[in-house]
Amino acid sequence: MIFSTLEEFQPRKETLNIIRQIAYTYRSLTYGGEEEFYCLN
Repeated sequence: MIFSTLEEFQPRKETLNIIRQIAYTYRSLTYGGEEEFYCLN
């Protein structure tokens, strides 16, 4: 049986930076019970 460590599942720093940029750029707004997405660029 092969055991895997958490180190094998760590994403690269470049991947984390892309995720952070997307999370910063795209926001959601709940208005009147509906959720809308908008971009800050």
